[in-house]
Amino acid sequence: MPQNGYWIECIPVVNGDTDNELADCSRMYRAAIASIPEANVLAKTPDSAIQQLRDKLASVRHEYCTRGKTLPEHDSPITPPRNNHSVKGWISVYVKMSDCCHNT
Repeated sequence: MPQNGYWIECIPVVNGDTDNELADCSRMYRAAIASIPEANVLAKTPDSAIQQLRDKLASVRHEYCTRGKTLPEHDSPITPPRNNHSVKGWISVYVKMSDCCHNT
């Protein structure tokens, strides 16, 4: 049975890999959803990056709804969209949209 959600890809980045204001830290984690470019965050730990992205996904979902836009097609819960096994520290987490709901 299909789930309604997206794969969060969490990849470590090193100072110099990003021009974000957080780049002065030696190691950060970028969490992103490939099909939603605006769903992208940096944090000091993978857990923090994933949680921040869950929160941001709820905000993005609300913005799409407010503007009458449709979110991109949901990802399959069976396989991640990309294979980053060659990246040391890579984490991929499937998050269901029900995990990102805020009653507004």
